[in-house]
Amino acid sequence: MSVKKFKFVSPGVFINEIDNSFVPKSAEAIGPVVIGRSTRGIAMEPTKVQSYSDFVEKFGDTVPGNGGGDIYRDGNLQSPMYGTYSAKAFLKANVAPLTYIRLLGREHTQADTDGQAGWKCLKTPSKVDVWHNGGAYGLFVWLSSSLTVGEADGGSAIGTGSLAAVFYANSGSLITLSGNVIDGTAGTDITGGLATAINSDSSNRLLAEINYATGPAASTNATTKQILFNFDDTSDDYIRNKFNTNPQLTAGPAGTFYPSSSYTGYWLGETFDQELRMMGVSANTSLIGAIYPIALSGAATTGLATMKQSFRNDTAGWFIGQDLGRAIDFNPQLSQKLFRLRGRNQGAWLHENCKVSIEKIRQSNSSATEYGTFSVVIRNLFDTDNNIEVMERFDNCTLDPASPNFIARKIGDMYHTWDTTSRRLKRYGEYANSSQLIYVEMNADVEVGATDATLLPFGYFAPPKFSDLEQVTGLMTDTAGNPMSASFLYMGDGAITGSNKGFSMIAGVEGLFATASFNFPPHRMRVSASDGGLSDLTNAYFGFSTTRTSTSTRSDKNVGFLGRLLYQDFPDDPTNGTIEGVDGFGAVFSMNDLSSSTNGYSYVSGSRANQTSAGSYTTILNAGYDQFTAPFWGGFDGLNIEVPDPFYNNGMTSATETTSYAYNTLKEAIDTVADPEFVNMNLLTTPGLTNTALTQHMINISQERADTMALIDLPNVYIPAHEQYESNKSDRIGTTPRNAAIALRNRAIDSSYGATFYPWVQTVDATTSQTVWIPPSVAMLGVLASSQAKSDVWFAPAGFNRGGLTDGAAGIPITNVTERVISKDRDILYEARINPIASFPSTGIVVFGQKTLQERQSALDRINVRRLVIYLKKQISILASQVLFEQNVQATWNRFKSMIEPFLANVKVQFGITDYKLILDESTTTPDLIDQNIMYAKIMIKPARAIEYIAIDFVVTSTGASFDD
Repeated sequence: MSVKKFKFVSPGVFINEIDNSFVPKSAEAIGPVVIGRSTRGIAMEPTKVQSYSDFVEKFGDTVPGNGGGDIYRDGNLQSPMYGTYSAKAFLKANVAPLTYIRLLGREHTQADTDGQAGWKCLKTPSKVDVWHNGGAYGLFVWLSSSLTVGEADGGSAIGTGSLAAVFYANSGSLITLSGNVIDGTAGTDITGGLATAINSDSSNRLLAEINYATGPAASTNATTKQILFNFDDTSDDYIRNKFNTNPQLTAGPAGTFYPSSSYTGYWLGETFDQELRMMGVSANTSLIGAIYPIALSGAATTGLATMKQSFRNDTAGWFIGQDLGRAIDFNPQLSQKLFRLRGRNQGAWLHENCKVSIEKIRQSNSSATEYGTFSVVIRNLFDTDNNIEVMERFDNCTLDPASPNFIARKIGDMYHTWDTTSRRLKRYGEYANSSQLIYVEMNADVEVGATDATLLPFGYFAPPKFSDLEQVTGLMTDTAGNPMSASFLYMGDGAITGSNKGFSMIAGVEGLFATASFNFPPHRMRVSASDGGLSDLTNAYFGFSTTRTSTSTRSDKNVGFLGRLLYQDFPDDPTNGTIEGVDGFGAVFSMNDLSSSTNGYSYVSGSRANQTSAGSYTTILNAGYDQFTAPFWGGFDGLNIEVPDPFYNNGMTSATETTSYAYNTLKEAIDTVADPEFVNMNLLTTPGLTNTALTQHMINISQERADTMALIDLPNVYIPAHEQYESNKSDRIGTTPRNAAIALRNRAIDSSYGATFYPWVQTVDATTSQTVWIPPSVAMLGVLASSQAKSDVWFAPAGFNRGGLTDGAAGIPITNVTERVISKDRDILYEARINPIASFPSTGIVVFGQKTLQERQSALDRINVRRLVIYLKKQISILASQVLFEQNVQATWNRFKSMIEPFLANVKVQFGITDYKLILDESTTTPDLIDQNIMYAKIMIKPARAIEYIAIDFVVTSTGASFDD
């Protein structure tokens, strides 16, 4: 401190305190980028995690594959998700953060038919050729008690039924019902009636007949299977227990992923148990059922069976404000839209697992502002109001754009889109995201403060649904009046009427017909505050209800089906405009329609306009009813659900961005991290990816960045079950060390920014105790982390000290190898720059090499040296940034050297380098460079080399010889 800082007035001793003990902020540790699948989390954006617990919270735990169960409902867990194991292996060492990029399907803007993301049955059926085309089949159910039987020429009235389930069938498969027909003639039975009304049996079960081909792609050699089922989920005959729910068992050719005998040619998709219970369907209920091929608006390529598009985010809302006008004029559809909540690249996960509650709605109690407050709470979809499970919450939100608690500022409104021209992510929005799950989309008028300040979220537009069909009547004939082989139910088609939308009773028999109404399940809403038996009725959340029945305190397992994307390329905001065959919103819920009763408040749609509601919004809030729940809807993963691993390598043979969405998705994910100023990393891996074009792209990106290293896996070293079915396990070893070496040499890779290993290894999943074969890149990511934790990045990640996989060097347990690599094979591999993983009887499994993929011999053909140089470049770059824009003079040069030389000396002390020299003077930064605003320094280093070969002479001498000679 300068003496001029002291204040001298009279003689004395002046003391000042100077604290030089501050620890300077060190640069953040730099870790790897892992690209892979996971059960949840932000997709196609780099997301940093600091620990494995943080990873599990954001992306879920490890997935070993062979998940089984109800795959269509509960998710595809049939193949291992190697990225999750890589994250666990690295993060267990706790040396640096990890950046994860979750994969969801994204097709190229110029994708051809084969390159489209998503899935579809082989072809959506036509009304005259159902057998050969497959598609979506809707099972509709009516109560037998609603039947009015007429004469053959007078028809029958079946009443109002609902869509109970959807079956999906590929070419060669057909789903029908068999049994007693409701034609007024006792004992009339048919086999395989399509679009025919069938009675349930004496045990209230329906009988389905599955006609399917042994080869899913053919209609020959068809076999028939009959299945009795009901809708009681406590019964062994429950529909989801009796039918195949694995879409992968329809993919062809048979034997690709499973034994040929396992293939069915169809799968059961959505079931809508909640709606059936509301109809009164129970184990004791006699039913009428009929199965129709279904599609939207007569379009042969549109409907439930065609879901070909990139992944799409879920949406909740629009949330609407309360009524501020006369009750008699109230129309909730005209209420002010306030905001929507959009998924943060979560795909379908939100509507399958979450719902959102608006709670603690408070009108302003301050003269300083008219804006009230509210909370936004993301809840587990399967919780109940009796037992709430909060996933995220944001309290004290407001619609005041000037407030720090403005909802967009509080939660965040930023989102990323992929720019296909610049090949990078572009960010939009004003406020950083605080939520991992959602971001806010504001109504433009609300965002600029152009709406009434007293508005509060008081309801929402319910998700869209297919339009109900009322009183459909028709003969089993085509447009020319000729009997058809099968009727086809078009949803909401105004152009095709009459017989083409008919409801038949006996296929192909003219004159026997019926009238019926077809409903499509809506999102059910809570009716009464007393539902579920809450001790405090004001704890009830009106709006979306997920319980099994109105009185139940258990959730419905299938309620997530209600949020399904209706069809591909569905409008982003269906509340604007008209969509033929679709209700843009199933309903509009408003708390204004709450009515008071002896059992607490209840919801009666239209009660405010009828002036029978509880009163104004202030009356409702003052009574303690200040919360409601809304669903998410419309998310889609953009993945092919008919394969165990949508990114399997055999599906990308000779692929390009336009011919394969999987290839395009992976290339886009790799390109996302191409800019070193966007993502900081020192390792890049996509575990399990063996496509040579994409792994080469990873190396190219790493070399262009010059600050990271790619760990790649080689093709055919091990062929897991999700790549192809092999009845003989020995066939899973697809190559030999010699052939792998030859194949790598033929690729002519010459880069120190890549490395690879051989063979695959086995781990044990901690959650399921299941053994899993994993690619070597997974184990090596753990080895690199643990080696850094034990020593530093410049120590060789190999050998018994740092590469002992049996001893836990991988961070996860390694118990076996797919192939024991003998000494001769290790020599072949190492000469080809493939690092062997050896298994020794006495010392266990160990990494026995550390070469990069550089062909030319130099210090950089070793991983430890390449990692050292990357580390030095990264750290010195960070230090050098402190002198940017300073004067280019000797004092600045000295300051630069004073930062760099101690850093290099420290690396030398820690055995990273054996010597170094830093030159920064007039010989490097010449006057010409100074005129160009350049400071130029030279740093010369001598890397410390790892011992890879030990030569020892054992000299046997005679007894009288002297060792000193």
